[in-house]
Amino acid sequence: MRVIPDEYVDEVKGILGGLRDNVRVLLFTQRYKCVGCREAELLLQDLLELSSKIVLEKYVYEDDRSVFNEYNVTYVPTIIVVSPHTGGMARFLGVPLGYEFSSLLEDLLHASTGESNLPKSIVRAVGEVNVNVDVKVFVTLTCPYCPMAVSVAHSFSLINPKIKSEMIDASLFPNLALKYSVSAVPKTIINDFIEIVGA
Repeated sequence: MRVIPDEYVDEVKGILGGLRDNVRVLLFTQRYKCVGCREAELLLQDLLELSSKIVLEKYVYEDDRSVFNEYNVTYVPTIIVVSPHTGGMARFLGVPLGYEFSSLLEDLLHASTGESNLPKSIVRAVGEVNVNVDVKVFVTLTCPYCPMAVSVAHSFSLINPKIKSEMIDASLFPNLALKYSVSAVPKTIINDFIEIVGA
């Protein structure tokens, strides 16, 4: 079963044609009670069919708890795009469909080519960060402004591994949305202290 609609397949294939180096994409799931896990896997399988540059690794909680710990994964489904250039990681908690599908494609391109859409001065500044930074971006898949916030956060992470950034689908993880008092999206939280609402 295809997740990407047939009418968009050629367009997506064209975008993925811009991939240069192989990109590892890690999928973290579990066997039972996992809303979105099957859909996340189908989405990534669709992308695999459209590009040989994507290398998918699937980890199941019941079998691979050590890998979950290694990558500090607590929630499923989680998708991680790994930069082969810096080792930086862009994380998705949930299934990046709807408006967030563009975020996934952009992350794949950035990771593969090592090139972001950010100004060079910003890239240099981000690369010089030498302390650990945690960034959470809460979104909904129907929010047209959310991908802008996700794009910036994920670009930072792919440039510099010290910056950990996660897109979190507030609808799929209402407990996290409640914990961080998310009433509007996008909402960005830095180091569990600084809060920014809007793109």
